[in-house]
Amino acid sequence: MPKILNFENYSAPVKKILEITSFAGIDLSSAPADVDRRRSPDAPNMMPDALGNPVKRPGYTFVENLGGRINGSFALGEKRVIHAGDSLFLDGEKIWDGMADEISTAQVIGERLYIFDGFEALVFDGNDVHPLCDGAYVPTVLISKNADEAEIETVLKGDGMSTEFSVEHGTKEIISVSVGGLSTEYSFADGKIVFESAPAEGDEIRIKVLAGQEPGGNLKEEFNLISRRWKESFLCRTGTEKKFSLSKKHLSEGAIMAWVMDENGGMIEKTEGEDFFADREEGKIEFFEPVPKAPVSGEDNLIIEAEKYFEGYENRINRCRRSIAFDSGGTSGRIFLCGNPAEMNRDFWCAAGDPSYWPDNYYSDIASGEAEIIGYSIIGGYLAAHISPASDGRSIVLREAKLDEDGNMSFPIVRHLQGEEAASPNSFIYMEKEPLFLTKRGVYAITSEDVSGEKYTQNRSFYINKALCREDIKNAFCAGWKQFYLISAGRKLYLLDTGQRSYGRGEPLSASQYECYLWDGFEARILWEDGGNLFFGDSEGNIFCFTEGKYSDDGKAINAYWTLPDFSGDIFWKNKTIRTVAIEAAAFPQNEIRLELKKDGFWSVLREWKSRISFFSWNALNWGDFTWSGNGEPRTLTLQTKIRKADKIGFRIVCDKADKAFGLYGFSIEYTENGRFGK
Repeated sequence: MPKILNFENYSAPVKKILEITSFAGIDLSSAPADVDRRRSPDAPNMMPDALGNPVKRPGYTFVENLGGRINGSFALGEKRVIHAGDSLFLDGEKIWDGMADEISTAQVIGERLYIFDGFEALVFDGNDVHPLCDGAYVPTVLISKNADEAEIETVLKGDGMSTEFSVEHGTKEIISVSVGGLSTEYSFADGKIVFESAPAEGDEIRIKVLAGQEPGGNLKEEFNLISRRWKESFLCRTGTEKKFSLSKKHLSEGAIMAWVMDENGGMIEKTEGEDFFADREEGKIEFFEPVPKAPVSGEDNLIIEAEKYFEGYENRINRCRRSIAFDSGGTSGRIFLCGNPAEMNRDFWCAAGDPSYWPDNYYSDIASGEAEIIGYSIIGGYLAAHISPASDGRSIVLREAKLDEDGNMSFPIVRHLQGEEAASPNSFIYMEKEPLFLTKRGVYAITSEDVSGEKYTQNRSFYINKALCREDIKNAFCAGWKQFYLISAGRKLYLLDTGQRSYGRGEPLSASQYECYLWDGFEARILWEDGGNLFFGDSEGNIFCFTEGKYSDDGKAINAYWTLPDFSGDIFWKNKTIRTVAIEAAAFPQNEIRLELKKDGFWSVLREWKSRISFFSWNALNWGDFTWSGNGEPRTLTLQTKIRKADKIGFRIVCDKADKAFGLYGFSIEYTENGRFGK
């Protein structure tokens, strides 16, 4: 007899819901099974909106081509200059050439822009460009110097018995001798005047000699590394001085200039060949007429300016490629330079407020051996120099400004920090109250807690570290745009959103991580922000601008999508059946998305949505996808389906058509689990 089945003992599979209504960034470091549902293991060309939900990035438009690879972009007020190839451009017009075809840096001090390319330091004043050497500050190195010789008169009194009288030490020549106002016979030997008979008691003896003098002088300023010229000032006490020696010999052929104080205290310029003769080889100046006695007692009344080529001086500054502005209290009144290939462990700084003056003792050797200074960060009132390779792991040297009792500023080392070494000289960006920089292990930050301690361990890029560290980190270029720290490496652009922090697992010694995103499909040799827009230049001399509301790259489609982490249900070895898929999509005037399914390792299309998720806008009118809808609210899209017998399933939402936008606010599936999975 047939067995009667009792269906009351069987129950229908329980319907379950997976819903994601809050999203974060990408996670390229975790195993696929460990990726948080809010994040994506693969989502190119997406970025967060104001609420942190993923949206398709804006596209870029072509701006101009400058004929050489883009090496730098710098702003001075409302004006912007571009370093392309070996030239400098203002508003597309070449204003300078002969630069190094390498990435450059620049700093603004006062109303001028100072550019450093590793070949020749330049100055841009808003209209013109000139080498930093031209018009550089001319220091007064020595003051209160003496002439080589002067006429000196000595007045003595006779005693009726003495016939010998000592004269001025260093006497070169006896000019005149008188006794009682009358010339008399004498002899001169061994520094003594000898009369044939003793002058009478009380007779006035006047002896006038030409005496040699030690140059003397007091140090006032140091020589300028970036200038071949300097000044020395002299005090002429007698009005008989004609010959003067400078502190340097072998002078250059450049003009020698002189100024003499007149009776009113003004300085009158004198001309070589007309007023004086110059012996450049010996560094001596001789006036045709004596320099008048100083009208103001004790005040120098002669200034001489000369020129000499100091081997290697100018190139100490010109060959530097890395720069930062820093001064006491963390202000930006001076420029610090490093990156000279001949002195990689040394840096230089200029005078306060004047980058045309680089005193030749304003330098510091802060790395040893083969180590080099990679770049700088500013942490509060400290200047942090990043060293690699570091001795004993001390990869950051902290300095602060110190004013001594004589009013001289110095920058002594106050602390070392141990941690990861910076790897890219173009990665030092200050973001969200902390400086960031790139290492071989990812992006690191230095916090105030690190400064007060001895180590820093604040990694900020856990979610992209595995992918990022496969890139050419040394040649990566970083920039800040809005709240994003950008890393351009190869044809990829990594974004760290400093406005979104994660406090979950990852780097255990770091307090938090930034959410991350990845753009691809273009080469950004350098990047910069201008007027809130992101620009980039490539190796072909092209400049592009990312434009809000544009969703194609110079007319080409952007391949953007958001991949959900693989779904394996509550029990990974059970069969899953998907019956409903729902998407909450942002509405755009031109919107188009495609839902794709991954099953058994292969992707297939489930559904496309076009005009249904768009709304009407005159600014984005497209007759091919025309809609009268004025609804700009997010759209809920549902798909009834039946995906059966799968242990795990993948979904991604794709927007890869030109001029089409996409934003994801929510994703959900309805599913059941029933029976063992088996193949």
